[in-house]
Amino acid sequence: MSAAAATGALQSKWDAAQAAAMNEVERLVYRSNLLGSDPRITNYGGGNTSVKVTETDPLTGEDVRVLWVKGSGGDLGTMRRAGLASLYLDPVLAFEKRYREGLAEDAIVALYPLCNFNLNPTACSIDTPLHAFVPKAHVDHLHPDSVIAIAAAEDSEALTREAFGGRIGYLPWKRPGFELGLMLRDLIEAHPDLDGAVMGSHGLICWADTAEACYALSLKLINQAAEFLESRSKAEPFGPIVRPARRDDAREALVALVPKLRGLAAHEGKRLIAEIDTSDATLDFLAREAMPRLAALGTSCPDHFLRTKIRPLVLGGDTDDAALEQAFEAYRAEYAAYYERCKRSNSPAIRNPNPSVILVPGLGMIAFGKNKKEAQVTCEFYQRAIEVMRGAEGVSKYTALPEQEAFDIEYWLLEEAKLKRMPPEKEFSRQVAVVTGAAQGIGRATAMRLASLGACVVALDLNEEKLKETVAEIDGAIAVRCDVTSADALRAAFEEAILQFGGVDVAVVSAGNARRGTLLDTSDEDYAFLSDLLMRAYFETARAATRIMVRQGTGGSVVFVASKNAVATGSNAAIYSAAKAFELHLMRTAANDLAKHGIRCNAVNPDAVLQGSGIWNDQWKTETAAALGIPPDGLQEYYRNRTLLHVEVSADDVAQAIVWLASEARSSRTTGAVIPVDGGIREGFLR
Repeated sequence: MSAAAATGALQSKWDAAQAAAMNEVERLVYRSNLLGSDPRITNYGGGNTSVKVTETDPLTGEDVRVLWVKGSGGDLGTMRRAGLASLYLDPVLAFEKRYREGLAEDAIVALYPLCNFNLNPTACSIDTPLHAFVPKAHVDHLHPDSVIAIAAAEDSEALTREAFGGRIGYLPWKRPGFELGLMLRDLIEAHPDLDGAVMGSHGLICWADTAEACYALSLKLINQAAEFLESRSKAEPFGPIVRPARRDDAREALVALVPKLRGLAAHEGKRLIAEIDTSDATLDFLAREAMPRLAALGTSCPDHFLRTKIRPLVLGGDTDDAALEQAFEAYRAEYAAYYERCKRSNSPAIRNPNPSVILVPGLGMIAFGKNKKEAQVTCEFYQRAIEVMRGAEGVSKYTALPEQEAFDIEYWLLEEAKLKRMPPEKEFSRQVAVVTGAAQGIGRATAMRLASLGACVVALDLNEEKLKETVAEIDGAIAVRCDVTSADALRAAFEEAILQFGGVDVAVVSAGNARRGTLLDTSDEDYAFLSDLLMRAYFETARAATRIMVRQGTGGSVVFVASKNAVATGSNAAIYSAAKAFELHLMRTAANDLAKHGIRCNAVNPDAVLQGSGIWNDQWKTETAAALGIPPDGLQEYYRNRTLLHVEVSADDVAQAIVWLASEARSSRTTGAVIPVDGGIREGFLR
């Protein structure tokens, strides 16, 4: 059964009253967002839509025909008007003469900016000719599972006639570009009553006179394809189940496996972020007889294998370290051979030869990307590919693009140019950072700063309410309520880091609290509380993080948040000060022992971070002020004046030092170090 059939027919979400208040370009954005909101209609970043309108030429004041079309690299579901390219239509159509004279397709793409209407800087889609040569005003080009299943079937042309009758034409596979646009134009001229066309191994294109009619036609054709597949499909398109669908120890096995895979998938020091799919549909596919054959074929739709590569890596039952390394070596060798077989004289250099999609029967799919969004998109693309295979195998036989065609898409110079236009990656992009005590104070400031620099942040804290408030302000972070003094809770939190992002690269051990007391009057309860939180929990947090880092084999960084009291004991804080001294020496021993794994361990010594701190509550402030003989509202001035620099230390001041120590770009040669962030306290000078 197709994905569309399995989850019900697509229903129109068109709001006529809302659309009536829009102009044609606004309706194009509205239509695009509706179409892009459902992965059964088109995948993230895939497909394109357009409208042809009459505009007033800002140069001549005359009416001109303008093509508004989705910009290169945009996403229909999230696109705004700024994501649309606009081109004078007649010059685009006139490029046919240059093409007939021998101008290469890729060279024509370089001329499109000369056709930009009203200085619009948005680069147009490579599929612009598909829209330009259609005589109707509104055009939708989409990648629905149900239609691509027909387009990727062995007898796709015959299935197109059966599924749609004579209202939908067929074009054999042709790489997107000017020639494909001309082929579509010729098809329409030969059959003027057509409403659309299926393009072999590519997708659906359809057209209409109005935005609403075009949207309705797209849904109708996608539903029609889904109903056709459902009515014709065999009971088990992928054959019988020949291996267990889900292992009983799946979670434990993934936690052990994924960090190793993540390390092996890294290339030239560049890590990747993971997305794990354990859905029933994926696990069922992995359990079926046909899976090895279909996985070897790879995906079909061009948008798919740009992310998923020529094919995934399928792991067998043996996943010990030696077997995994052998599997990756074999994949790299096969990928390098594919590159050598297919490369052109001007092909870009070979990219990361490791798999971006890994299939593990009984466990699921692990997809990789340079950030979480890209990993999710890669995963989604292969999920869509499975549904395409399911539909094609149900009524015929799934076929993939010829290897050379697949390579020419993957290493297309225009795609290389698109990659080079991408903004530079942020400093902590591709890295996963676990921060304890992240709900407030130093931990909160650190989590926010790491996230702003591109890290995937796993924020841990016992205060669930404040933790949720913090994470709500951080794009892409996850909150895990965790009592770091509980070994079980800590283990579960680090497992969540693996299951959500693939591993750990940075650990900031920041969770803390304080209790007053001299050696004479510290209670057993206070001793147990502080030793659990500031010694055992620091040890167990660092151990949990570095075990994952060692498993990954890509190094890492641990930063301990100690205190000025680790060096200058202060008064009436015997166990707190001793515990902070313990943290520093634990850091030094870890730095010594873990250097061989490329793991750096450092610490910061803050002092008197009053604002936003969980330690400096009203009771602590009152007790401290009483001990100093000053009113509570005089504490900030007191601590500011006792520093050499006469400054107040904020949580963000400390966070900046932590980020410096955690950064491979800034402190790759630093380990075993302590940075005081105290405004200058002579007693806290390191000796």
